[in-house]
Amino acid sequence: MNKKRIGIAIAMMVVLGLSFILYEQTIPNEYVTADDEIALHIQLNTEEDVGLLVLDYRADDQEHSGGMSNADRSLMKHGSDLIWVWKKEKLNSSSDTVELSIQFRIITEYVDPNYENIYPEEITKYIEGPISWKARFGESYFVTITGDKISGYKAVLN
Repeated sequence: MNKKRIGIAIAMMVVLGLSFILYEQTIPNEYVTADDEIALHIQLNTEEDVGLLVLDYRADDQEHSGGMSNADRSLMKHGSDLIWVWKKEKLNSSSDTVELSIQFRIITEYVDPNYENIYPEEITKYIEGPISWKARFGESYFVTITGDKISGYKAVLN
């Protein structure tokens, strides 16, 4: 009877292992951009962890602001891959493309996000220059942010 239980336990572990492998191969790990979206993949290659990432952006002639932080109030880890998604409806666009210009700000410490995106000057670091390009709905774009709070930060559209 004991050998039978061991055999059942081994069989269950094999089934669970195969199920996990099947799941990993059928469910994509990467975000798939919908036809009515523009996805911005942000590689946070900074020297230290950061509190918040704020995006002040212009889409065609409309100005917007938004940001990212961890829901658990922890710092965003350097080396993180972040995704920002714009829906066509949110950008009020009827075109297949939109002129985007983004000025990034790094808030070096965690503070509670606020709707106005106003944070203490001493922990706010503007990333060198805005980045601009013509973005197409249904496409993904990639930005790498490098640097540190002492020397400053830089964003590059890849």
